[in-house]
Amino acid sequence: MKGISGRDWLILSHLIKPQRQMEEKYGYLIAQILANRNLDDKIFDNRLRNLLPYHLIPNIEQAVEKIAESVKKGKRIVIYGDYDVDGVTGSAILYDFLKKAGAKVYAVLPTRQTGYGLRKELVETFSKYAQLLITVDNGTTAVEELKNSPIETIVVDHHNPHEELPNALVVNPKIDEGLPNELKEISSVALSFYLVARLRRELEVDVDVRDYLYLTSIGTIADVMPLNPLNRILVSNGIRMLNYIASGGETKAYGIKVLMESIGIRGEVTSRDIAFSIAPRLNAPGRVSKPSIAMNLLLSKDENTARMWLKKVEEANEQRKYISNIAFEKAMSEITSKKDRNFLVVRMGEWASGVAGIVAGRLSNMLSKPSAVFSVGKDLATASVRGVEGINVYEGLKKLSHMFLRWGGHTSAAGLTIRKEHLDQFEMMIDQVFSEIKGEEPRLYIDMVLDPTHVDEGVLRSLRMLEPYGEGFPQPVFVSEPLRIEKIEENNGRCVLKAHPNINFFAYNVQWKKNIENILFSKRRVVYTIDTRKSNFFNLVDVEDLNGSG
Repeated sequence: MKGISGRDWLILSHLIKPQRQMEEKYGYLIAQILANRNLDDKIFDNRLRNLLPYHLIPNIEQAVEKIAESVKKGKRIVIYGDYDVDGVTGSAILYDFLKKAGAKVYAVLPTRQTGYGLRKELVETFSKYAQLLITVDNGTTAVEELKNSPIETIVVDHHNPHEELPNALVVNPKIDEGLPNELKEISSVALSFYLVARLRRELEVDVDVRDYLYLTSIGTIADVMPLNPLNRILVSNGIRMLNYIASGGETKAYGIKVLMESIGIRGEVTSRDIAFSIAPRLNAPGRVSKPSIAMNLLLSKDENTARMWLKKVEEANEQRKYISNIAFEKAMSEITSKKDRNFLVVRMGEWASGVAGIVAGRLSNMLSKPSAVFSVGKDLATASVRGVEGINVYEGLKKLSHMFLRWGGHTSAAGLTIRKEHLDQFEMMIDQVFSEIKGEEPRLYIDMVLDPTHVDEGVLRSLRMLEPYGEGFPQPVFVSEPLRIEKIEENNGRCVLKAHPNINFFAYNVQWKKNIENILFSKRRVVYTIDTRKSNFFNLVDVEDLNGSG
């Protein structure tokens, strides 16, 4: 079968059968979903004691010794983070802990205008005011910037290293190929959590580091880290804290408390709430203003201060949405003549620098091709790159790294800076590079057939047991038997597909409406996911293409 999205459907329950004992213990739905993901019930054991030990992380012991020595001797410490949620939450954890340990510590976060990562002049400036520099979520590729650094530096980062490491103590699991994959797939905020957990013992500080787990979960989900066993433990425990806070539990985490109240999250918190409601708001100040606004919200020491910073965060979020929509419309008009390219390149002014990643992600999702959105200045052009399933954009970009002034990233996302005059050459060469990288044919993996009218509290309870969902452990996907499509409409920026008997499927991309208008009054199978808090709220994923069902 094929969907109108162009993806072939693969119904996993037709190919994979769950173990009988798992089905007897948990029921068919849970047993089938775990079998589809080649997992067992160990995923339900999310106790913190199951975390991999800290000493496996490269250079963490030396980093702890260096930081502890600096605290004890009253040396000034600068934390230099990043403007995204991983960088903000990781910096917040480290800053808050060191403050409580009595350190002379200052946190600095870059803006989109100053750019990602270290610069030589910045390192020089830091050296005049502090004796120790700690980078969070950047620094692994700052080889030139730290080559003759006058300040001792600790790099806490999870980005891919280049062939040469910087002149620093690099706390990054990816510099040791022999480590378990679980550790190589953690975020910078998780590294900060590990670091303060070890520092607490070293400095004998009366701090419960578990209080930082909600920040760790937010940063991990926001940075789209795979929900491997290690990340799953961190995220599960962090969400448990968020649930407690959202339910009115006593807390000093005033920032996240007022943010969730503003969003309307009360009671049960899901990973989807983090990914689509909490993280975008915390990201917004770093996109259009100053990321320190988000950090100040998270570190607020009373509710009145938190509400003041919340207002600034919400203002930034509204501005982010406005600029994103304008930039996306401009990108779509520019890309019309380039849709046959293997790699899409869009050029915009510097005004779009904060939303380039959002626009690149939307382009890649819509057109199923990797893309780069450049914000072009007087001399330099800086891009956010986003990939698609089955294509490693980092490895593709690596082939042209000689053209980049700065760059770094992951398998599915990257950033780079290039000289403006080299843009035409880059656009031609990157298209050639990706013409030789053959991605997998797009497929939609469906867990099983499930009639939407059979979704009851038992089904919702089973799906809640499997939380959290995210990268590497996606939300279960179901397909209906053929349903008669009665109506399609737009409602508050959503596309609503109404099917008989009285079933509504919601899509958050109104462009779906154009794709499915021609299937009214026909009977089609519908692919969907379930909002576990509402038995009748289904998210539209795909609709059967009868012409492509062959």
